[in-house]
Amino acid sequence: MAGNVDKADILKQLERITTSDGFPCSARTKTFLEHLVHRELEGRGDELRGTALAMDVFGRGAEFDPNADPVVRIEAVKLRKALDYYYLTTGNNDPVSISVPKGQYRPLFEFNSPKTEPQESSAVLQTGRPVLGITAFDGSDTSRAKLFREGFPEELGLELARFTHIRVLTGYSDKSPDGSQEQVLTPCDYVLDGSVRDNQANLRLIVRLKRTVDGSVLWADRRDINPDVSGHFKAQEEIAKQCAAKLADAYGVVATDAASHQTNRSLAGSSTYQALLAFHAHVRTSRSGSLQQMLDLARSAIQNDDASGLAHALMALGYVEEVALGQKRLSAILELGQTHAEKAVALEPQCQEALFAAAIYALLARDTQRFNRLMDAAIQVNPNSALLIALAGAWIALVGDIKLGAEMVKQALDINPLLPIWTNITLCLEDVEDGDFATASDKVQRIDAREHAGDWLLIAAIHGLAGETELAKNALSNFPTTQFSLEEYLDDLPYASGVVELLREGTKRARSVET
Repeated sequence: MAGNVDKADILKQLERITTSDGFPCSARTKTFLEHLVHRELEGRGDELRGTALAMDVFGRGAEFDPNADPVVRIEAVKLRKALDYYYLTTGNNDPVSISVPKGQYRPLFEFNSPKTEPQESSAVLQTGRPVLGITAFDGSDTSRAKLFREGFPEELGLELARFTHIRVLTGYSDKSPDGSQEQVLTPCDYVLDGSVRDNQANLRLIVRLKRTVDGSVLWADRRDINPDVSGHFKAQEEIAKQCAAKLADAYGVVATDAASHQTNRSLAGSSTYQALLAFHAHVRTSRSGSLQQMLDLARSAIQNDDASGLAHALMALGYVEEVALGQKRLSAILELGQTHAEKAVALEPQCQEALFAAAIYALLARDTQRFNRLMDAAIQVNPNSALLIALAGAWIALVGDIKLGAEMVKQALDINPLLPIWTNITLCLEDVEDGDFATASDKVQRIDAREHAGDWLLIAAIHGLAGETELAKNALSNFPTTQFSLEEYLDDLPYASGVVELLREGTKRARSVET
């Protein structure tokens, strides 16, 4: 059904779609689309029926039974979703629209109506952050299985909701009202479903996360539980916390998948969530390039939504990173960064990043009591956020409580083993506090601090105290010297006096090699 659209333009559009990264589907689904379009353009659209498609496209034989094998219907659902996603994002302003209306397999060709802004998805269009729907779980009908499958989705929703950068919908249904397998368009980017089965000895819990646009299973987990021993509530809570961290924490499943679809977004249309992903990426890489990208995205996010506490918090933390990388003196960023941090807390007092940023600026202003109070509040908001716990632990160790800071970092690594390698520097401080400089020196040899000036000072100091002067000299060579001197940098540090003296003494030994 080409209407007034020229055949050549339709074929160009077909190639544009099937070769685009913004058309997320399998090779089989792309072949399906190509078959539908070519048959229609050949004037054979009336042949596009379920049985013929099953044999011509999906290799089914003459014995094919559409009631027993819904392959065509399932692929049609995937195709419609992939096309919807494509025209919401990459193909937003393409000249021709190709669609497969629900209830038929004949494609429809129309002139596309350009929109003003390409969007990431219908959910991101409305919220600026990923939306995850949790469906009702199915499974066995024993009393304990029903108790678990009715309670676990709610527990998981509670733990996921602690991550304020993701929106969670519980009691979500991804089927049409008549219960058919065809999914209706929804505002969810991801759907989490599962089942609980009872074999009389244990309950088996299966949880799956799917990307709604193409139905891909991004993550799945399976647990065997004996709630008669561990208790229903305790088992549900512990598993929900673990699943929430794997899904929503930095470097988790949702962030990793979302980041792969954010790369082509323009800076002008950037969201706070993009800035958050950039912050996570920078914390892992600690490079000037990643920091600049994060700052640019945070500024753009504030311009787009000045009422976002998270965006202001990320801006404030970006300024701190400028000091950490040795790009600016503390005095150059303190006032402006503190303004963003305080605005972040005022706008979103339950935002973990906002509380964390405000805590850091309280410390930079030498208000240790407020630092401790805000840091405690930040951790309480979301005890599942491993990255923030690790960052908080690193700061607490440098402020003077090395044991507590190291314990927090260990806790964070238990929650999320994917945290960056720099977390181990904090653990090495335990050895330093115990006077075991040799062990600490051996550990930090395996840590690349990239362009992080503060971490390179710690590494150089640890090597120096261990008597490894050449290693100390090499580590110190990574400290930037273009903006200010080492002494000026040490004077700016808000660390505990004992930590600053450790840095002075250790780096002094490294510098003595040069003279």
